[in-house]
Amino acid sequence: MNPLDSMIVSRSGDPVSARERVYLYLRQQITTGEFSGGTRLTEEQIADELGVSRTPIREALQRLTSEGLVERVRRGQLIVVDVDAQARAELHELRVAFDQVAARLITAKTSSVDWDSLYAMLTPLDSALSEFGVGSPQYAMTHLEFHMAINRAAFCPVTSSFLERQAFLYPTDDYVQQSGHEPISQHRALLDDLASGDLDRATTAVRIHALRGHGNTTLR
Repeated sequence: MNPLDSMIVSRSGDPVSARERVYLYLRQQITTGEFSGGTRLTEEQIADELGVSRTPIREALQRLTSEGLVERVRRGQLIVVDVDAQARAELHELRVAFDQVAARLITAKTSSVDWDSLYAMLTPLDSALSEFGVGSPQYAMTHLEFHMAINRAAFCPVTSSFLERQAFLYPTDDYVQQSGHEPISQHRALLDDLASGDLDRATTAVRIHALRGHGNTTLR
């Protein structure tokens, strides 16, 4: 399973371009620290790892350079800019805020949400976890698509499109390795809480879900 294969359909049901999938993947890897500051990025190596041509890699790297996440150094080499602990903490605060808004919106329209489709996404999540492990690119992208699908259900297309550009807000190092919080059952429980129609239960659930990987135990 290629790590990009889990993100092949857009919110409208149309195929997502290889360029966009590569961009989302690289941006997430950088902002979550999987690609640490100073890491050299080469088109050839990334293309081999992801099984795509060099063209979408080149275009994705150009976008990341314009955003300040990648910089060009001597002899045209590209390296990852360091995203320090403070920056990641601030990004995480944004994730918590976005998720709580999503919980409020999805609670207001619980009866119209396609919950079967959301629950069905636990299957590829489980497959990626079983076959490749929680730290794998395959699991990272499947996990990302799971949360993007929740956002697409909660928000209108324009807003969810904006949030899809914030892919880095959903790292896989959050919560999933804590004892007693197995990844698949935890994500199933999150869907149960969101589908409950209970606003307090839903907003509390998304906050706990987001904070669990950051050492916060006061809301459990």
